[in-house]
Amino acid sequence: MANLTYRLVTSFFLLFLCVFATAQKSDSSDYQGEVNLLQVLQTLRQQQIIDSLERKNLREELNKIKVKTDEDKLNLKKHEEELELVKEQQSKQFKERVDSIRANSKGYAVAPFNDTLFYVYAKLGSTLPIDRAFNVKNRIQKLADDDLAKVDSFKIEKNEISVDIVYNDLIITSVTDLDALFEGLSKDEVAEDYLKLIKDSVTQEREDSSIPKLLIRIGLVVGILLLFFLFIKLLLRLKGRLITKVVTEQERRLKDIKIRNYVIVSSAQKVQVLKQVFRLLYWAIVLLVAFLMLPVIFSIFPFTQGWANQLISLITKPLNKTFSAVIAYIPDLITALVILFVMRYLIRFVKYIFAEIDRGNLEISGFHQEFAMPTFTIVRFLLYAFTMVLIFPYLPGANSDVFKGVSVFIGVLFSLGSSSAISNIVAGLVITYMRPFRIGDRITIADKTGIVLEKTALVTRLRTIKNEEITIPNSSILTGNTVNYSTFSEQGICFQVEVAVGYEEPWTKIQEILLAIPSRLERVKTDPPPFVLQKKLDDFYVLYELNVYISKSGEIDLARSEIYQEILNDFSREDIELNAPHLYAGMDFVPQYKAKQM
Repeated sequence: MANLTYRLVTSFFLLFLCVFATAQKSDSSDYQGEVNLLQVLQTLRQQQIIDSLERKNLREELNKIKVKTDEDKLNLKKHEEELELVKEQQSKQFKERVDSIRANSKGYAVAPFNDTLFYVYAKLGSTLPIDRAFNVKNRIQKLADDDLAKVDSFKIEKNEISVDIVYNDLIITSVTDLDALFEGLSKDEVAEDYLKLIKDSVTQEREDSSIPKLLIRIGLVVGILLLFFLFIKLLLRLKGRLITKVVTEQERRLKDIKIRNYVIVSSAQKVQVLKQVFRLLYWAIVLLVAFLMLPVIFSIFPFTQGWANQLISLITKPLNKTFSAVIAYIPDLITALVILFVMRYLIRFVKYIFAEIDRGNLEISGFHQEFAMPTFTIVRFLLYAFTMVLIFPYLPGANSDVFKGVSVFIGVLFSLGSSSAISNIVAGLVITYMRPFRIGDRITIADKTGIVLEKTALVTRLRTIKNEEITIPNSSILTGNTVNYSTFSEQGICFQVEVAVGYEEPWTKIQEILLAIPSRLERVKTDPPPFVLQKKLDDFYVLYELNVYISKSGEIDLARSEIYQEILNDFSREDIELNAPHLYAGMDFVPQYKAKQM
């Protein structure tokens, strides 16, 4: 019993301190609204805890009393009544304090449809009361404008901090302990009142303005489309006038761009370019205005507002992503540009060195002059490859799996489809350093004879005496024999003419006739002197070979033709028959060539 009395006295003392503190604070001049609310709320919570503990203790004591005297029971009931009296006094003072704070605090009206539904006095986290009221008003207006939003779906959800009024996943407003204090009710009661007010206002707004709003929205859409149509007509007319003006001013202002007498860009070409520019600008403006107009039209109707956001995101998201990627790539781009700059001037320096060797200004022992440019081509290729290796890690998406897969795919295609090309390239390199011929040399490759026009990494091109261009793969040149007529052309090129004569003619006479022919021809050299060989003793004839020298390899065929002409004339004059493998002496009935009598 003494323990119970001690707890009651302590409780009364604490209650008295709380009431006294509240009364003293009400007289403070610097007591601000929100701080006061928080302190009042803390006091209320503390008092509620104390009251609940005391009532619990009292009930436990009453339940324990079984065989107590009536006097003890009366004392306990008396203490309980005193506790209730103190509670009533505290609640009265607490209510007076809240009314005083509310009278001195500014509330912000939530009036989505002109009529005020309720006021917001307290902050919620870092959101000010004015912002809370504005946000709640906008949410209610959007839900009222949304024809698909059902009023019956508005509901209340409770959590530890507040009681929320929600629609699907959207929180319309939250009721906190401070909001409940200003209303003088519990959070649940305030939330129920707010929910009813919101439902009634949305329902009433839809009933009062659904048809006018629909007509207004339709009118807005029609007006926007009409403005767009007028804008397109005006833009089209402006484009036509600009094109007409350009055509009329063609001769006076759009003059030809010339360098001396050569016309780089004519006035007609300028007109065509300007016409294309005007057309591109026209369509660009039309598409831009249409893109800006469609989201506005979609945003007029509530059920199409999502389409507007999606339409805008289709353009803005890729643009934002591209812009962010470009900004992030700038450091790598600068690095790649520096590498390209350095390698470019390194290649120029190497080209200058090899050009000096090619011109003969710079000599390197063991390195021939004609090696200069082919070697530069190889070095340049290696430098380009090295540059690509350096730049590759800095290319956009170089580390992505797609980029790597494409690189491998291209490498496989190149390796499978370029085997013959690579063999020709290797053969071209070998031919370059073997030096079997040079540009301008007259050569014979297999049965093709001509002057070398061009040597590339893959092929060699010849021009024949008939002005035919022959392209020969380098691999074929490397695997065959090459005859070069130009290497020792200054000393004279020896070529042969064969004649078959029967055994009845003395060989000394044949040699004398043949050796007399070269001296009569201007194309043929007499130094070194010509000579005759008996190459073959056949069954029916002797094969003679006349060897003569010529300086110009390109005239061998012409010189051979002239020698044959002289042979025919001389042998006809001496009545000497010419035999072939399928003819033999004694065939008098075979008509012979007779020179015309001049």
